[in-house]
Amino acid sequence: QDSPEQMASRVKQYCEEGYTKFQLKVGNQPHDDIARIFAVRKVLDDQTKSTGVYHPLLCDANTGWLRHEAMQVVNGIKGLDVYLEMPCETYEECLSVREHTDLPFVLDECIQDVGMMVRILADRAADVVNLKIGKLGGLTKARVVRDLCVSAGIPMNIEDTWGGDVTQAAIAALAHSTPPEMLFCATDFNSYGPVTIADTTAVRKGGRMAAPIEPGLGVFPRWDVLGDAVYDTEKDTRPISECPNKPFR
Repeated sequence: QDSPEQMASRVKQYCEEGYTKFQLKVGNQPHDDIARIFAVRKVLDDQTKSTGVYHPLLCDANTGWLRHEAMQVVNGIKGLDVYLEMPCETYEECLSVREHTDLPFVLDECIQDVGMMVRILADRAADVVNLKIGKLGGLTKARVVRDLCVSAGIPMNIEDTWGGDVTQAAIAALAHSTPPEMLFCATDFNSYGPVTIADTTAVRKGGRMAAPIEPGLGVFPRWDVLGDAVYDTEKDTRPISECPNKPFR
């Protein structure tokens, strides 16, 4: 993580580019993280005063704190207008922190299937959840969890563990098919990548992203960029029992 001053400066730049929701990566030394959170929240509050646009701030520890460190942070930022995301490694540790804070709470890494989402709902363990398409097993399974969250009134950040243009198209498709009031935000991973591997309408413009309009995910691979195939099932002579990726004939 950068210094509080560097983070605040970058967030101000992103505000000017049209972004309205921010996820601040923390999870290091508690006192340093507290300083980062205060610095970024001040920038966002100043932006709201000048533009009238409210900017939510998620403080994402990515499981980086122990419970006592997480408690230091929640006590240090008590009363601040922020969300706390995935402070500790395990679900049980996060639930313990949740029980000691009034901050809106976000869960992420622990959500890997519909059963875990049912448990979260039963425990009232989160106010917002992050759904990672790949971690849930693909779009079909992610949609099941998404629909459960919609029925339960739990807003979602729809994203993935990482990806480029193809992944981004999947994120955009699931996000745009979610009721707007249940879509907390989505992540634009292809803005981070230095290389475009496919053409898609799922490209960030002014802090927003369009859904695919073509059939399927609406992506058109740039084969000249991707290069030759790393693996070709047609050329694999092994029997099906030894090659689970090989299509049946």
